[in-house]
Amino acid sequence: MIRSVTPGDLWRLRRKPHNAVLFHTDDLLVQEHQPFWFASRCFFAGNGRDRTTFTQAERERHAFIQVKGRDGRPEQDIVLLATHGTRAHASASSDYDVWYRLLEHAIYHAGHAHVQRLYAALWSHQNDEREIFRQVGFQPYLRRFVLQLAGPDWDQGTRIAAMRVQSRRDAWAIHRLYGSIAPHLVQSSEVRTARSWMLPLTHGWNRLRLRGWVQGSDDDLRVYVHVRSGPMAHVLTVLIHPSVRDNLSDVLRFGLSQIDDARPVYLVLAEYQSELLMPAQHFGFQPLGEQSLLLKQTAVPARRLILLPTFEAEVGLEPRVTVSGNSVREETPTYVRTTQHDQ
Repeated sequence: MIRSVTPGDLWRLRRKPHNAVLFHTDDLLVQEHQPFWFASRCFFAGNGRDRTTFTQAERERHAFIQVKGRDGRPEQDIVLLATHGTRAHASASSDYDVWYRLLEHAIYHAGHAHVQRLYAALWSHQNDEREIFRQVGFQPYLRRFVLQLAGPDWDQGTRIAAMRVQSRRDAWAIHRLYGSIAPHLVQSSEVRTARSWMLPLTHGWNRLRLRGWVQGSDDDLRVYVHVRSGPMAHVLTVLIHPSVRDNLSDVLRFGLSQIDDARPVYLVLAEYQSELLMPAQHFGFQPLGEQSLLLKQTAVPARRLILLPTFEAEVGLEPRVTVSGNSVREETPTYVRTTQHDQ
């Protein structure tokens, strides 16, 4: 039976799992995922749109799935599939069979929580996990490349692109730049709006720090640089108009100049920007791996208009007349047309 976590499950999550798959989103590239603390918040606050943890127990084996929501959007990311313990006998279900059932339950719960889209980021070597996601309805919509900085090649020069700090009024221009670069399939899958490009005014207790810089006029941006910083690393993403792609080295050098520590730096390039791979490698970024981004559209409950029968006649809902038509008499007054010429 699939259920929410209990105190016994929390104790079990403190131990090393027998088998686990972590799906590295941009957040998990810069900070460590802690299954115990994640499940603890689900236990005390309950499963919802922000975070979810489910488990299925079979004798000595316990499988877990953890799903994290995206701030301010009806979307969630699959972040962890794990199994603690081994199969009791050879005929018992495999880990992949149990994970399949957990994914089905997570999708069902997401629909009831009014989550419209579920995402998963799989590395290119995770073929078995990709088949599980395919069977539950996930579809790939984008392939992206993750590179790690091994050391910039300063022999190329030290010129830095002239950029300014992103402001809230730049959100619409960034969205236009994204719309001119990203394919239609990616745009329809990510469902971004201009508001989604805005940086948070305050970070509060969040350990993540988001920063951005732009280049170009207010209504016609050419370059956008976004840096996501966390306790473990930094993730650098860029949007560059095709007309200024030769300036990638200057843009990367500017982004690195805004980082003042020795933590690892990752560069994430989408497949539709694959022509930037070679210049990035010449600059000093080395390929770390490829990811396939998967999407699952969920069924959201629809509300039915309560006044619908008033406007649309349905069978059995015709209005009933309780007073006989013969009992109602209407006397129409007789009017005589008169004018000023009538005598």
